[in-house]
Amino acid sequence: MYSEHTNLEMAGQLMIAALFLGTALINSLTQVKQHAERMRALGVPWPYLSLWAGFAIQYVGGVLVLLDTYTSLGASLLIAFTVLATIIFHRYWLTSDLLMRHIHKSIIFSNIGIIGALLLLF
Repeated sequence: MYSEHTNLEMAGQLMIAALFLGTALINSLTQVKQHAERMRALGVPWPYLSLWAGFAIQYVGGVLVLLDTYTSLGASLLIAFTVLATIIFHRYWLTSDLLMRHIHKSIIFSNIGIIGALLLLF
């Protein structure tokens, strides 16, 4: 585990895993109803099932990246999750509030950076 990584590569990989595992843990323990209701309002089919599937992808991908086992698979799962979550939750064009539009656009660009970091794990 991590035998072929530099200390910086290992630190970066652990931080990526912590991001996904931490948010999955917090959201699956405290934000299920809130997220599912937002998903329902946005027209996502089977919002609770879709949400729990997303949590499962985050947990599995995060653990694979954390353990440095099947890292490319883990990174692929997390890229797919990030793209889908961005499409579902950050539809800036649906809001007329300029601050919220800016926040959604900023999150989209942050997620592009996260995907870039995940690509470095291949």
